[in-house]
Amino acid sequence: MLLPDFFKIINTDITDNEALVEVELNPQHAIFKGHFPGHPITPGVCVTQMAVDLFSHIQQQEYALTKAKSVKFIHIIKPEKPPRVHYQLNWEEVTDRQYQLKALVCHEKTTFAKINITVETES
Repeated sequence: MLLPDFFKIINTDITDNEALVEVELNPQHAIFKGHFPGHPITPGVCVTQMAVDLFSHIQQQEYALTKAKSVKFIHIIKPEKPPRVHYQLNWEEVTDRQYQLKALVCHEKTTFAKINITVETES
């Protein structure tokens, strides 16, 4: 889980099976020191894990990525430009433990990623 060190939630708007979540990246996090020194960018695996973390936060239960149907990175996210991004999440229940989760990661008119994954809980 990357919350609360790698990023923090600024605002959340949830309706039924959808949520719009504004998050702020922590440009001082150790991940950015290694990816890449002097020119930090947000690793794709972190962009994807943030979607899982946000869904877990919304559901108040821990979920893990079990299948990546489609993950498309369109633009890089620099931790300081912008430090805040929006996750537009929507989900559909597959079983009582499994959800199909889609996330659009954007800021203003820039789309950074389109994510379509399956998440599952152990309980």
